[in-house]
Amino acid sequence: MSDVQFIFSEEVSRASDALLEKYLRQSKSRCVLLISKSGHLISQFGFTSSFNVQAIAALIGGIFTSTQSLARLVAEEKFSTMFQEGKNWNVFFTLVSGQFILATIFDKTTVVGMIRHAAGEVQRELDPLLARALVVEEEPAPAPAPASFVAAAHPFAAAPPAPAPADGEPELPDFNKAVEDALSKLFA
Repeated sequence: MSDVQFIFSEEVSRASDALLEKYLRQSKSRCVLLISKSGHLISQFGFTSSFNVQAIAALIGGIFTSTQSLARLVAEEKFSTMFQEGKNWNVFFTLVSGQFILATIFDKTTVVGMIRHAAGEVQRELDPLLARALVVEEEPAPAPAPASFVAAAHPFAAAPPAPAPADGEPELPDFNKAVEDALSKLFA
């Protein structure tokens, strides 16, 4: 198992910020966010005073995580682009360099085609740049429990884990609806 982390050098940070500012202008969007897949806000540009961008970043990270289960169910490796349309605001987000999400918040004066095109261009430029910030560390395998340890006999032993479904994939809860509802409330 590997643990993916990222470290932004000053050079990578400046270059990515310049690209995001350029994207904000080209896309005619109101706000651009660079988010880690885990939902942490890395950078933001544009009009954000009426939005809780920390909550938006966390929810978008959750949406991406939950929809990867949906992708597997429909025989896709992953979904990399999503679009949420509301009455006044729209959110377009796309995966960049496998570990980051570029989120764009725009109103009805901008069409999604313009956003999609500009996002594709900036994604091609951001991919190699953000890949330089990724650090993959291999985790050591956990030490086996001593043979004399019997889990059921230990007073603080946890219940045994639920068995995996027949296909070997662990069952993940479906948080997509709850996350989408929460995101809708933020933009209401």
